[in-house]
Amino acid sequence: MSKGLLRRIGRRGATTAAAVALAAGGVGLSAGDASADGWYYISSHTPSGHGVGLYSLPQSYAPSYKPWSLDLGSYAGWGDKIAPDCWTRGENINNQGNVWYKIHAAYSYNYNATYVGTVYVYGAYADGNWYFHYAWQNGAIGEC
Repeated sequence: MSKGLLRRIGRRGATTAAAVALAAGGVGLSAGDASADGWYYISSHTPSGHGVGLYSLPQSYAPSYKPWSLDLGSYAGWGDKIAPDCWTRGENINNQGNVWYKIHAAYSYNYNATYVGTVYVYGAYADGNWYFHYAWQNGAIGEC
């Protein structure tokens, strides 16, 4: 079967098809440090050096969830991660922007535990709004 296909499209056609397949695979991998399973390491690009709380609404005065005694951390070298669904506008804390990530799960490296549930994290504290600026422009994450 493959010999018949090669005869029909020729060596150049096969090379072109392989190049197109590799390029398409590269486009799928261009979302930065968001992994194939939807996790995004919040300290990957712009660690804010700040704790990252989980909130019921995109506001710091909304009820917060404390599955662990410590918040997630956006510190260099930490392995905390989130599973973002989309971004939304919310409270602008200290003029750092009003971007919040709506997530469906969070993972704490310190506790080796996953929180599953829909909550919000403040983009400026999570990663300096890096994922919003990069992923939104590339279509990887949309507005809620």
